[in-house]
Amino acid sequence: MMDRKISISPHMIEPFHRILDVGAGIFLILALYNIVSPESFSSRATLIALLVAVTASLGLIAFHIAGVYRAWAGSDLVQECNRILAAVFFVFGGLLLLGYAFKVSSIYSRRVILAAMILWPVFLCLERLFMRKIASRFFADNVAGRRAIVAGSGRLAKSIDDWVKDNPWAGIRITAFFDSSDNDFSDANPCAGVLDDLPDYVKKNNIQLVFVALPMRDEAKLNKLMLGLEDTTAQIYFFPDMTIFKHLMGGDVAHVAGQTAIVLRSSPFEGMNGLAKRMEDLIISGLVLTIISPFMLLIALVIKLTSKGPVIFRQWRYGLEGEPFQIYKFRTMKVLEDGYDFTPVTDKDPRITRFGRFLRKNSLDELPQFFNVLAGTMSIVGPRPHAVKMNEDYRKNIPGYMLRHISKPGITGLAQVNGYKGEVKTDEDMQKRISFDIEYLQNWSVLMDLKIIIKTIFSFAWRQ
Repeated sequence: MMDRKISISPHMIEPFHRILDVGAGIFLILALYNIVSPESFSSRATLIALLVAVTASLGLIAFHIAGVYRAWAGSDLVQECNRILAAVFFVFGGLLLLGYAFKVSSIYSRRVILAAMILWPVFLCLERLFMRKIASRFFADNVAGRRAIVAGSGRLAKSIDDWVKDNPWAGIRITAFFDSSDNDFSDANPCAGVLDDLPDYVKKNNIQLVFVALPMRDEAKLNKLMLGLEDTTAQIYFFPDMTIFKHLMGGDVAHVAGQTAIVLRSSPFEGMNGLAKRMEDLIISGLVLTIISPFMLLIALVIKLTSKGPVIFRQWRYGLEGEPFQIYKFRTMKVLEDGYDFTPVTDKDPRITRFGRFLRKNSLDELPQFFNVLAGTMSIVGPRPHAVKMNEDYRKNIPGYMLRHISKPGITGLAQVNGYKGEVKTDEDMQKRISFDIEYLQNWSVLMDLKIIIKTIFSFAWRQ
């Protein structure tokens, strides 16, 4: 009796997460108010109680809409943290809007709100990390996982098996593999039989999950397998081999025109991800402009005193979905080539002013682009925008070049922190930049953005 394992379904842990997620936010707000403004508990107790109630309501809604609890056991940690950040941004955005609409924003303490926005998602992400890495031993030793089998024995099947073994917290235990022929999958995981034997195995061994990792072209085998499993209660998951598609961006299931579709390419900034990205841009650009505005005024004054012409230079670039927009820069040249056609700038270009050379070397001419971010034509992090003529030239020669335009262009990006910035000297330079841009779009998360921002600052990646 002592060796008997506990049977826990991932769905049993979901209510615990819902309570913990919202409870952590409420606890943090109350604790921070007690530390920062203890007098508020007596003078504004009713309003703070209302703030807690609204935060709890918004939290329950936001975490659900953001998909935080969607198949948590089989989700990627970075993706889940990204959803948590999106939900927290939604909660505090909602609080600010409600406070402004009902004229009760005076109860908000800026220090409390800012600290809670940072600490709340950090705590929840650390809790998820604990569940996956530290508590996984308990799950592996004491929890009876859901029994699963795999239909297939190729590379995709092995990848599924490796993931399950590396993530015991997911509560899944693969017991057998089946394939169209009686081939060995590996010494450790031999095939238990052919596909025709699979339905009987499911019935006799009370299998709960069937992972189908067969080639999509085997339509007849797939239909026969599905028909054989109709007399069971097993849940069936089909794993298409998405690696056959180059520059894949998506992979999720969508419902379009009344049909089920697999998304092969889509913007990573749809839905809650887009809201999180926009909140990130507004918060960071607002803070940065507040800090650097005196310095920007000083730069504008020096430009006006040292050369003739306007302080701000506007140039047409391609933005989101390839739509042209005007990018803002401090003027660094004696001429204004602000049309679609221009002559690319070189290191020792005589058109650059003396002060302009200093600005370009330290990328200080890019500072007005924070106004582009506020206006919504750019983002803090994203593929750097190229001039229209450069776009038209390179899109013909570099495969996947225009994929970078499914995102807003950024002030900094993954290519820049990896050393690809400034003058483009060869086609290979541009190809490297595009490969980093596509990698960024395929793996985007708010955490990735923050990492790029920090690396930009501390590695001097803004310097040309």
